[in-house]
Amino acid sequence: MQKTRLDFEQINELVTDNKYSVDIETKFLSRCIDGRYQNDKNLPALALPGADAGELALILATARSFAFKVDPELAYKSLVEVVGGEKNLRFHTDNHHEGVIAGCGHITQETATPQDYNLTEEEINFVKEKSGQTIKAGAEEIILEGDHREAAVVFIRGNYGIYPQYILATENGGKIPVQIFIYHRSLVNERHRALASALLRNRAVELPGGTGEEYLYEALSDTSDVHLMETAKCLAKGLPIYQVNFDENEEFKIEEQGRV
Repeated sequence: MQKTRLDFEQINELVTDNKYSVDIETKFLSRCIDGRYQNDKNLPALALPGADAGELALILATARSFAFKVDPELAYKSLVEVVGGEKNLRFHTDNHHEGVIAGCGHITQETATPQDYNLTEEEINFVKEKSGQTIKAGAEEIILEGDHREAAVVFIRGNYGIYPQYILATENGGKIPVQIFIYHRSLVNERHRALASALLRNRAVELPGGTGEEYLYEALSDTSDVHLMETAKCLAKGLPIYQVNFDENEEFKIEEQGRV
Protein backbone atom coordinates (compact mmCIF):
# COMPACT_ATOMS: atom_id res chain seq x y z
CA MET A 1 0.00 0.00 0.00
CA GLN A 2 1.44 3.36 -1.05
CA LYS A 3 2.03 5.71 1.85
CA THR A 4 0.04 8.96 1.85
CA ARG A 5 1.82 12.08 3.11
CA LEU A 6 -0.21 15.11 4.11
CA ASP A 7 0.91 18.46 2.74
CA PHE A 8 0.45 21.78 4.55
CA GLU A 9 -3.01 22.49 3.12
CA GLN A 10 -4.23 18.99 3.92
CA ILE A 11 -3.02 19.06 7.52
CA ASN A 12 -4.63 22.49 7.94
CA GLU A 13 -7.92 21.02 6.73
CA LEU A 14 -7.62 18.03 9.06
CA VAL A 15 -6.88 20.16 12.12
CA THR A 16 -9.74 22.55 11.30
CA ASP A 17 -12.22 19.68 11.13
CA ASN A 18 -10.79 17.47 13.91
CA LYS A 19 -9.81 19.82 16.76
CA TYR A 20 -11.57 19.58 20.13
CA SER A 21 -11.22 21.12 23.58
CA VAL A 22 -9.27 19.38 26.32
CA ASP A 23 -11.46 18.15 29.17
CA ILE A 24 -9.83 19.58 32.28
CA GLU A 25 -11.22 16.71 34.40
CA THR A 26 -9.51 14.03 32.33
CA LYS A 27 -6.47 15.89 30.99
CA PHE A 28 -3.99 13.40 32.54
CA LEU A 29 -5.64 10.33 30.99
CA SER A 30 -3.58 9.11 28.09
CA ARG A 31 -3.56 7.34 24.79
CA CYS A 32 -0.73 6.19 22.55
CA ILE A 33 0.57 8.21 19.56
CA ASP A 34 -1.00 5.53 17.32
CA GLY A 35 -3.35 6.95 14.66
CA ARG A 36 -5.88 4.10 14.73
CA TYR A 37 -7.91 5.36 17.69
CA GLN A 38 -11.48 6.15 16.70
CA ASN A 39 -12.69 9.76 16.73
CA ASP A 40 -14.68 9.29 19.90
CA LYS A 41 -15.87 12.25 21.98
CA ASN A 42 -14.22 10.70 25.05
CA LEU A 43 -10.83 10.21 23.37
CA PRO A 44 -8.09 11.53 25.70
CA ALA A 45 -6.26 14.50 24.19
CA LEU A 46 -2.99 13.54 25.87
CA ALA A 47 -1.08 11.30 23.46
CA LEU A 48 2.39 9.87 24.12
CA PRO A 49 4.33 6.76 23.04
CA GLY A 50 2.90 3.57 24.52
CA ALA A 51 0.33 5.36 26.70
CA ASP A 52 0.91 4.48 30.38
CA ALA A 53 3.05 1.41 29.67
CA GLY A 54 5.37 3.72 27.77
CA GLU A 55 5.28 6.21 30.64
CA LEU A 56 6.36 3.60 33.18
CA ALA A 57 9.21 2.54 30.89
CA LEU A 58 10.13 6.22 30.52
CA ILE A 59 10.63 6.63 34.28
CA LEU A 60 12.97 3.63 34.43
CA ALA A 61 14.91 4.78 31.37
CA THR A 62 15.26 8.30 32.75
CA ALA A 63 16.86 6.95 35.93
CA ARG A 64 19.32 4.91 33.89
CA SER A 65 20.07 7.77 31.49
CA PHE A 66 20.70 10.31 34.26
CA ALA A 67 22.34 7.88 36.69
CA PHE A 68 19.99 8.13 39.65
CA LYS A 69 18.27 5.41 41.65
CA VAL A 70 14.62 4.44 41.14
CA ASP A 71 12.32 2.03 42.94
CA PRO A 72 10.13 0.53 40.16
CA GLU A 73 7.20 -0.29 42.45
CA LEU A 74 7.16 3.20 43.96
CA ALA A 75 7.49 4.66 40.46
CA TYR A 76 4.39 2.73 39.44
CA LYS A 77 2.60 3.95 42.57
CA SER A 78 3.50 7.53 41.65
CA LEU A 79 2.15 7.15 38.12
CA VAL A 80 -1.10 5.71 39.48
CA GLU A 81 -1.37 8.64 41.86
CA VAL A 82 -0.94 11.19 39.06
CA VAL A 83 -3.70 9.70 36.89
CA GLY A 84 -6.10 9.31 39.82
CA GLY A 85 -6.07 5.55 40.40
CA GLU A 86 -5.35 2.30 38.56
CA LYS A 87 -8.72 2.45 36.81
CA ASN A 88 -7.47 5.53 34.93
CA LEU A 89 -4.38 3.88 33.48
CA ARG A 90 -4.54 3.28 29.73
CA PHE A 91 -2.91 0.63 27.54
CA HIS A 92 -3.47 -0.67 24.03
CA THR A 93 -2.80 -3.73 21.92
CA ASP A 94 -3.55 -4.85 18.37
CA ASN A 95 -4.80 -8.31 19.21
CA HIS A 96 -6.11 -9.34 22.60
CA HIS A 97 -3.87 -11.61 24.63
CA GLU A 98 -4.85 -11.66 28.27
CA GLY A 99 -2.42 -9.59 30.30
CA VAL A 100 -0.15 -8.86 27.32
CA ILE A 101 0.37 -5.56 25.52
CA ALA A 102 2.72 -6.88 22.85
CA GLY A 103 0.57 -5.36 20.13
CA CYS A 104 1.63 -1.81 21.08
CA GLY A 105 4.16 -0.69 18.48
CA HIS A 106 6.14 1.42 20.95
CA ILE A 107 6.50 -1.40 23.48
CA THR A 108 7.35 -3.79 20.64
CA GLN A 109 10.20 -1.51 19.58
CA GLU A 110 11.43 -1.19 23.16
CA THR A 111 11.39 -4.98 23.45
CA ALA A 112 13.27 -5.45 20.18
CA THR A 113 15.98 -2.85 20.85
CA PRO A 114 15.94 -1.96 24.57
CA GLN A 115 19.43 -0.45 24.34
CA ASP A 116 18.08 2.28 22.03
CA TYR A 117 15.72 3.33 24.83
CA ASN A 118 18.32 2.85 27.59
CA LEU A 119 16.29 0.04 29.12
CA THR A 120 17.16 -3.48 30.22
CA GLU A 121 15.25 -6.65 29.39
CA GLU A 122 14.37 -6.93 33.08
CA GLU A 123 12.86 -3.44 33.07
CA ILE A 124 10.84 -4.16 29.91
CA ASN A 125 9.48 -7.32 31.53
CA PHE A 126 8.55 -5.34 34.64
CA VAL A 127 6.57 -2.88 32.52
CA LYS A 128 4.75 -5.71 30.72
CA GLU A 129 4.00 -7.63 33.89
CA LYS A 130 2.79 -4.57 35.78
CA SER A 131 0.63 -3.52 32.83
CA GLY A 132 -0.89 -6.99 32.57
CA GLN A 133 -1.68 -7.08 36.28
CA THR A 134 -3.24 -3.64 36.10
CA ILE A 135 -5.44 -4.60 33.15
CA LYS A 136 -6.71 -7.59 35.11
CA ALA A 137 -7.44 -5.24 38.01
CA GLY A 138 -9.70 -3.10 35.83
CA ALA A 139 -7.51 -0.63 33.93
CA GLU A 140 -8.71 0.09 30.41
CA GLU A 141 -7.10 -1.81 27.54
CA ILE A 142 -7.94 -0.50 24.08
CA ILE A 143 -7.75 -2.95 21.17
CA LEU A 144 -6.78 -1.08 18.01
CA GLU A 145 -7.78 -2.69 14.74
CA GLY A 146 -7.13 -2.16 11.06
CA ASP A 147 -4.16 -1.03 9.01
CA HIS A 148 -1.85 1.83 9.87
CA ARG A 149 -2.72 4.76 7.57
CA GLU A 150 -0.76 7.51 9.31
CA ALA A 151 0.16 10.26 6.87
CA ALA A 152 1.90 12.75 9.18
CA VAL A 153 3.33 13.25 12.66
CA VAL A 154 1.70 16.09 14.61
CA PHE A 155 3.00 17.75 17.76
CA ILE A 156 0.40 19.79 19.66
CA ARG A 157 0.78 22.77 21.97
CA GLY A 158 -2.20 24.36 23.70
CA ASN A 159 -5.47 23.30 25.32
CA TYR A 160 -6.94 21.45 22.35
CA GLY A 161 -6.70 17.93 21.04
CA ILE A 162 -6.93 16.55 17.51
CA TYR A 163 -8.82 13.43 16.47
CA PRO A 164 -6.49 11.13 14.50
CA GLN A 165 -8.87 9.77 11.83
CA TYR A 166 -9.81 11.72 8.70
CA ILE A 167 -11.32 11.21 5.25
CA LEU A 168 -9.22 13.08 2.72
CA ALA A 169 -10.82 14.21 -0.54
CA THR A 170 -8.66 13.66 -3.64
CA GLU A 171 -8.37 15.83 -6.75
CA ASN A 172 -10.31 13.32 -8.85
CA GLY A 173 -13.26 13.28 -6.44
CA GLY A 174 -12.25 10.19 -4.52
CA LYS A 175 -11.82 9.74 -0.78
CA ILE A 176 -8.89 8.33 1.15
CA PRO A 177 -9.00 7.41 4.86
CA VAL A 178 -5.90 8.75 6.62
CA GLN A 179 -4.60 8.94 10.17
CA ILE A 180 -1.98 10.97 12.02
CA PHE A 181 0.50 10.16 14.76
CA ILE A 182 -0.03 12.61 17.63
CA TYR A 183 2.19 13.77 20.48
CA HIS A 184 0.64 16.38 22.77
CA ARG A 185 3.62 18.35 24.06
CA SER A 186 1.69 20.68 26.36
CA LEU A 187 -0.22 17.95 28.19
CA VAL A 188 2.81 15.65 28.34
CA ASN A 189 4.85 18.45 29.89
CA GLU A 190 2.11 19.24 32.39
CA ARG A 191 1.76 15.60 33.41
CA HIS A 192 5.53 15.18 33.70
CA ARG A 193 5.67 18.09 36.14
CA ALA A 194 3.04 16.36 38.27
CA LEU A 195 4.88 13.05 37.88
CA ALA A 196 8.21 14.55 38.97
CA SER A 197 6.52 15.90 42.10
CA ALA A 198 4.88 12.54 42.88
CA LEU A 199 8.10 10.58 42.36
CA LEU A 200 9.90 12.77 44.88
CA ARG A 201 7.01 12.82 47.32
CA ASN A 202 6.82 9.02 47.32
CA ARG A 203 10.62 8.67 47.49
CA ALA A 204 10.57 6.63 44.32
CA VAL A 205 13.81 8.22 43.13
CA GLU A 206 17.10 9.23 44.73
CA LEU A 207 18.52 12.18 42.81
CA PRO A 208 22.10 13.47 42.70
CA GLY A 209 22.95 15.98 45.41
CA GLY A 210 21.97 19.56 44.68
CA THR A 211 19.18 18.61 42.28
CA GLY A 212 15.43 18.53 42.74
CA GLU A 213 12.04 18.57 41.06
CA GLU A 214 13.01 20.82 38.14
CA TYR A 215 16.00 18.60 37.37
CA LEU A 216 13.79 15.52 37.39
CA TYR A 217 11.19 17.19 35.17
CA GLU A 218 13.86 18.17 32.63
CA ALA A 219 15.31 14.65 32.72
CA LEU A 220 11.88 13.12 32.05
CA SER A 221 11.33 15.58 29.20
CA ASP A 222 14.68 14.85 27.56
CA THR A 223 14.18 11.09 27.78
CA SER A 224 10.62 11.43 26.48
CA ASP A 225 11.90 13.14 23.34
CA VAL A 226 14.45 10.36 22.82
CA HIS A 227 11.80 7.65 23.16
CA LEU A 228 9.42 9.49 20.85
CA MET A 229 11.94 9.88 18.05
CA GLU A 230 13.29 6.32 18.39
CA THR A 231 9.80 4.94 17.84
CA ALA A 232 8.98 7.51 15.16
CA LYS A 233 12.04 6.41 13.17
CA CYS A 234 10.61 2.90 13.11
CA LEU A 235 6.88 3.57 12.67
CA ALA A 236 6.78 6.93 10.88
CA LYS A 237 9.92 7.03 8.76
CA GLY A 238 9.64 9.56 5.93
CA LEU A 239 6.45 11.20 7.18
CA PRO A 240 6.21 14.99 7.48
CA ILE A 241 6.25 16.53 10.95
CA TYR A 242 3.96 19.44 11.84
CA GLN A 243 3.76 21.52 15.02
CA VAL A 244 0.23 22.79 15.74
CA ASN A 245 0.06 25.70 18.20
CA PHE A 246 -3.39 26.56 19.58
CA ASP A 247 -4.20 29.85 21.25
CA GLU A 248 -6.92 30.38 23.86
CA ASN A 249 -9.53 31.15 21.19
CA GLU A 250 -9.20 27.83 19.33
CA GLU A 251 -7.22 29.53 16.57
CA PHE A 252 -4.07 27.72 15.55
CA LYS A 253 -0.85 28.07 13.58
CA ILE A 254 0.96 25.23 11.90
CA GLU A 255 4.74 24.99 11.55
CA GLU A 256 6.44 22.55 9.21
CA GLN A 257 9.30 20.74 10.94
CA GLY A 258 10.76 18.52 8.24
CA ARG A 259 10.41 14.77 8.07
CA VAL A 260 11.01 11.88 10.41
